[in-house]
Amino acid sequence: MIHALSLAAGIGGIDLGLRLALGEGYQTLAYCEIDPFCQDVLIRRAEDGWLDRAPIWPDLRTFDGT
Repeated sequence: MIHALSLAAGIGGIDLGLRLALGEGYQTLAYCEIDPFCQDVLIRRAEDGWLDRAPIWPDLRTFDGT
């Protein structure tokens, strides 16, 4: 299983591609995205099952990786 942290996630395109390619072998544990529109898209794609449900940090500078 590959666990990922999606930095500058945008609308989750890379995460979606990896999820489609690797299936159950890939899981996003958190997204970091500052743009409110992109955050909304991430939430909607997680709700409809295209992306993993995971917390969204609004700013990389405040992300605590511990």
